[in-house]
Amino acid sequence: MISARWALGLLALFPAVSLWISWPRRRLAAWVAAGGCLVLWLLMVPVAEPALRRPWALAGLGSLFACFYATFVVLRNSREYERLDSQLNGRRTNRDKLRQSLDAAQSRSRDIETEQREVLALYGMVKGLSEAMTWEDIRPKIEIAVEQYLRVEEFSIFVSEEGAPDRPKLLVRRKLASSVGASWETLQRYLQEHDLPLTVPHSLRSPEAAVALPIFESQKFMGYFYARLPRGMDAETLLAKAQSFVEEISFAFRRVKLFNEMEQQSQVDGLTGVYRRRVLDDKLLEEVLRAETFKMTFCLMILDIDHFKSLNDEYGHQFGDQVLQKIGEILRESVYETDFVARYGGEEFAILLPRAESAGVLRKAEAVRKAIESAVFELAMQKVQVTVSIGIAHYPRDGKTAAAVIQRADQALYHAKESGRNRVVDIAEVRKLS
Repeated sequence: MISARWALGLLALFPAVSLWISWPRRRLAAWVAAGGCLVLWLLMVPVAEPALRRPWALAGLGSLFACFYATFVVLRNSREYERLDSQLNGRRTNRDKLRQSLDAAQSRSRDIETEQREVLALYGMVKGLSEAMTWEDIRPKIEIAVEQYLRVEEFSIFVSEEGAPDRPKLLVRRKLASSVGASWETLQRYLQEHDLPLTVPHSLRSPEAAVALPIFESQKFMGYFYARLPRGMDAETLLAKAQSFVEEISFAFRRVKLFNEMEQQSQVDGLTGVYRRRVLDDKLLEEVLRAETFKMTFCLMILDIDHFKSLNDEYGHQFGDQVLQKIGEILRESVYETDFVARYGGEEFAILLPRAESAGVLRKAEAVRKAIESAVFELAMQKVQVTVSIGIAHYPRDGKTAAAVIQRADQALYHAKESGRNRVVDIAEVRKLS
């Protein structure tokens, strides 16, 4: 009986132990097991032998008591577990918040570093552009500024010219060979076909993601900027930064243009529109050096207006200025872009023709003479005919230095005047006659 009671007592603890061990992961299974054992023991009491009924009953009551006590223990542990779990969750939440704050601080730090680099790049750009006085100087500085400030590698910039403000020339282009922004013609045609005005900024989506915006300075069109959108960059962000960028370079463009205008004014004769004498002297020295180095030739023509003093005396100096202005215009229109026209002094002009042959120079000089002879000079409903005499000399045929070539051309001009004016004389013909 003792061994049976001990066995029943140990068996009575089984539901409670299983309940305690399984809590809280398998509560339902633990309660079912404990309840099943309890019911089994309670059912065994009536059918058991009289000697075993009391132990069975005690075992059942012990099992019930053990289950209640186990429930109390596990509930208390469960509350402690929930408290600890709540603390752990709170710490996890605080850790996540701290991590988010740290990530935000790191992100802000990176943004500040990026902004600082951009500000330094902008400062460097402004400083560099302020030192540029020519388009050759400004080109590399702009390339560096675009890469450092805008973080753009594919772009093009166009600059308007005084003579053709509607046809800007390409200043710089990077990696846009097959883009609509590769040339001004294709870009302008694209904007016109899509009804996009040239005077406002645009964020383009087709045929490629890009930004396009004009460059203005004091409401004057200075050029145009086009940039392909880099991968991962927002179009609105790039457009906003590009607007700040073009505002800065517009001042540099204006300064370069003013410098070029001042330099042009210092080199060009204000009345005739051709170069001054000192520019001709420098050009002659350069041409002599080039011809000597590459074994080439060039020609110098000196042109003098016939009886110019008499024209001034008879018709006045204003008419004389009109004659000089008109002849300067004719000379500019009569020569190639590679030729060089200058006012030699007073009523004299000089034309420098690189790589020119004797026969071609004679035809050119005769065409100039006839153009001036047939030009109409009017004064108070009166038409006045103006003629010129032209002397020609070649390098190195007629002189080995710039001074020698000028002297020979001047001698040829003297013979043209002595032989009746309104004619062309090559110094080589004079030497043959002498």
